[in-house]
Amino acid sequence: MGTLFERINGDDVIFNGNEYQSDALLFNYIESSRFTNDHDIYSDHKNAVIVLPHHGNRVWIWTSDAIKEDTSKLIDICRFLRDTNISKPEIYLKHEVSDNFSDLYAIASSEYGYVVKDELSLAAFVYNGGEITETHDGETIIHVDKNNPEHVRLVTEFYQACCDEFHWHDKFERKVREYLDMQLYAYVKNGKMLANAVIGGHTDHYIRIKSIAVLAQDRKQGIGYQMCCYIINRILACDKKPVLYTHIKNAAAMSLFKKAGFEMHDKIYLIKTDETV
Repeated sequence: MGTLFERINGDDVIFNGNEYQSDALLFNYIESSRFTNDHDIYSDHKNAVIVLPHHGNRVWIWTSDAIKEDTSKLIDICRFLRDTNISKPEIYLKHEVSDNFSDLYAIASSEYGYVVKDELSLAAFVYNGGEITETHDGETIIHVDKNNPEHVRLVTEFYQACCDEFHWHDKFERKVREYLDMQLYAYVKNGKMLANAVIGGHTDHYIRIKSIAVLAQDRKQGIGYQMCCYIINRILACDKKPVLYTHIKNAAAMSLFKKAGFEMHDKIYLIKTDETV
C-alpha cells in the first residue's frame, strides 16, 4: 500500500466540510461504509478513494476542489491504485474536475499499467418530493424472493430476454445470481416479468435506486414510470430519500426520472480502463 493514502472510516474529519456533505452520492457511500463491509475508504485527508471489494474493479474517487490547482495529485491516486492491485479499474470522478485531468489521467495511468478504454458522463439525481400516486394494480409488483422457484423463473426469463441489449451472453448465469441476491422488485403480468427495479445502499439518509429496466417490447407504456413511483414510495416510507445515477446520454432514463420528480444534483465522470499490452 502506498504511504500517502491511509485507511479511514466514514467518521473521518475530512468528511465534515460542506464540500463533501453537499454531495449526496458521496455522502451515501460514506454512510454505507458504516452499515456494511462493502466499502473500503482511503484518503490523503484531502481526497477520498472508495474501493468496492465485492464489485471487483469499481472505484469511486472523490476529490476536493483543491485538485483543480494540483493535478499532479492524480499521479498519487494512480500509484495507489497500482499498489492495491486493482485490475482494469472503473473509476468514478466528480464531473467538474474531470476536464482538468482527463488527458493527464491517460498519461499517468499508462505509466502504472492501464490505459483509458472508455469515458462517459453520468447524471446524479436526488428525489426531494413527497409520495406520488401509483396507478398500477396493487398485485402487479412483487418483491422477488430468490427461494421462490417461480420468482427465479421470472427473473431468469427476464434477463435472458435482455441478453442481447446488455451484452451478457458470456456472463448470463452469474448476472442472474447477482440480481437474485439484490433487493429486487418485479412488474409481472400474465405470468411474465416485464420490468424490474433494484434498490440498495441503505444508510441513515438515503436509499439508492440501482436500476430500473423494462423489456424493449414493453417500453413507452408507462411501466417504467409505475415502477419508479412504486420504488420512490417504498423508500419514502422508510423516512429516507431516493438517490440514483444514470448515463447522461440515456435520454429515456433522464426523462423518466425528471418526470417522477428527481432533480439532477451533479454529474459524475466515469473512466473505464484496460490493461496495457
